[in-house]
Amino acid sequence: MSHIERPRYQCALGGALVTINSIDRAVAVVHSAPGCAASADGAATVGGGYWGTTETDGRATPSTNIVEREVIFGGEERLAEQIAATLEVVDADLYAVITGCMTDIIGDDVRSVVSEFQRQGKPVIVAETGGFKGDSTVGADFIWEAIFSQFVAKGLPKDARRVNLFGFVPAQDVFWRGNLLELKRLLGLLGIEANTFLTPQDRLQELKEASRASLNIVFSDVHGVKPAKLFEELHGTPFVTEPLPIGPTATEAFLRRIASLLKIDEETAEFAIAQEKAYYYSFINPMTDLVNDQDFQRFGIVIGNANYSYAVTRFISEDLGWLPYLAAVTDLLHDDQQQAVIERLETLPADYRPKVIFETDTDRITARLQVILEQEEDPYGNPIHPAFVIGSNLDRPLAAGIKAGFWGVSYPITNRIVTDQFYVGFRGGLRLATELISVLVANR
Repeated sequence: MSHIERPRYQCALGGALVTINSIDRAVAVVHSAPGCAASADGAATVGGGYWGTTETDGRATPSTNIVEREVIFGGEERLAEQIAATLEVVDADLYAVITGCMTDIIGDDVRSVVSEFQRQGKPVIVAETGGFKGDSTVGADFIWEAIFSQFVAKGLPKDARRVNLFGFVPAQDVFWRGNLLELKRLLGLLGIEANTFLTPQDRLQELKEASRASLNIVFSDVHGVKPAKLFEELHGTPFVTEPLPIGPTATEAFLRRIASLLKIDEETAEFAIAQEKAYYYSFINPMTDLVNDQDFQRFGIVIGNANYSYAVTRFISEDLGWLPYLAAVTDLLHDDQQQAVIERLETLPADYRPKVIFETDTDRITARLQVILEQEEDPYGNPIHPAFVIGSNLDRPLAAGIKAGFWGVSYPITNRIVTDQFYVGFRGGLRLATELISVLVANR
């Protein structure tokens, strides 16, 4: 019997729950067994850089806490009771019913229960998010589909300079809040108003009116694509998929593509890009003597989800001048999604394309890397020395085993607090470069 040791994601329920908890004045009503909500929220909070708590998460999450009676006789009555109680006690503007494994297995008709409240004009939506249906990225897709179909207003006029940003799974992308805020700032330099929905600065009304956007930008080739297709069907807003832009090369290309799609005048776009590049290189250029003199070039091993595995690999190769050796993609992906990730990595120059593996188990990542290394012919016994591992806290032992540097950028991160830090854009690339080089300096 196969199993996954030290996984890098939660179940579908966990992904849906943390997404709701990141939305202003939204509260989850969990229809599941006791402990599901608290456990899922705890994993997201700790692994997501201790991102914090809200008034109705963790053990305070409204939950039906079904037991044997509901398993035998059905839990629909208990769910109706819990929704009514939550509406009475919790002051919110959106109530999202999500389900766990047990209630999905016994087949409770949760949609029928929720429809009664919807007929009364209550802002209640429902998504069936049984944990066995997938990982946290799947659960996030489920809740976005529910929001787009049951909450977002239809028929609003389009704003040619407004976009929605999707493809981020809170906590699964530990830096989602800072990343979204920085992307909003960058697009603002082009005169574009970006809705981000998942930061402390966002308001629920912006989500209600999301259909006003003329374009949805999904920062992933696999996560958020399915909901974006539904959004286009329901609200007539097209979408594009973009890789996460980390550093000057990727960000410059990203801004030019979006400016072209939204018909932003070239002068505005080029001025914004020039200003951001000048800021980046004003700090990077003075550091180049240190990097060159100390020979800080490294072989890179990048371990993370589909979004970060490409974005970080591209940054270390095209902007830092490192040699990417391995990209380990840790999501649970089906064949078409894996192919999309491979195709994205194949856009890198041939000399900078890493070996790619898809592996969710922490120990097997190490084992597969060892097999790859043993197949290399190297008279000095280590074909990737010196190396640097960029992954999660789970990858520290791997880095120590091959005597490599290490820095954590992907879930789970448990050894530092993450608030508004970010890695996207020119300034995010500057942050990442500074952190990576600092590790090398600290270890001298």
